[in-house]
Amino acid sequence: MAANLKRKREDIVHSQPLDTGSGSHIYTQLTYSIDFLRQSPDEWYSLTDLFNHLNIINDPDINRTKSNLENLYKHPRTENIEYNYSTNKYRYRPKYNIRDADGLKHHLQNQKSAQGLPVRELKDGWQSVQGDLGKLEKSQEILVTRTKKDNQAKTVWLNDASLMHKMDEGFKADWHDTKLPNVEELRNTLLKAGLKPSSAPKEFAAAKPKEKKRKQARRGGKMTNTHMSHILKDYSERRK
Repeated sequence: MAANLKRKREDIVHSQPLDTGSGSHIYTQLTYSIDFLRQSPDEWYSLTDLFNHLNIINDPDINRTKSNLENLYKHPRTENIEYNYSTNKYRYRPKYNIRDADGLKHHLQNQKSAQGLPVRELKDGWQSVQGDLGKLEKSQEILVTRTKKDNQAKTVWLNDASLMHKMDEGFKADWHDTKLPNVEELRNTLLKAGLKPSSAPKEFAAAKPKEKKRKQARRGGKMTNTHMSHILKDYSERRK
């Protein structure tokens, strides 16, 4: 009987409260808003534009949803949305707020280190970054490393065009025509001249064994009763 009651209790399915997900709903709408702004990072949009894109007109609590979204759009911790107080509009904010060549040069000139800037982190807010970097590189305003596979700009540094000097074509030709000596031939030449090549194995002098110190014979105890020296006798010579 007890087993049957236990089985019946396990079979009962209790009704669960509906998961409205109001908090997750707001953050989902925020994510959609950021994705929308990312598509045109240079454009400014009003609240109406964003709400129309989200199509929240059928939201049962539309006024509260709009209020919550507006607060999130303006919140300083919402890093991917930039708010303009004068126009009351919004646009996408990338990791580096760089959208054109002037913004790039300003950032590189004011950064505290000379570290290169990864181009992949500029694409988010600067859609024509690859072509614009090519123009800046041609005018010697920046230095760029490129990928071997597709020759795409990979990292960018600021450059000082005044330090760029044109090299004589004849010197360049002579430089590339100069052949480096064969490694083995260079080694043999050094050995014939009595010189030791850097590729020669290092010779380590064998460590000399340490000499063991001989133990000195232990003397008798220090005599403290000097006033009895005429009475005490020294028997140390009888030790075996």
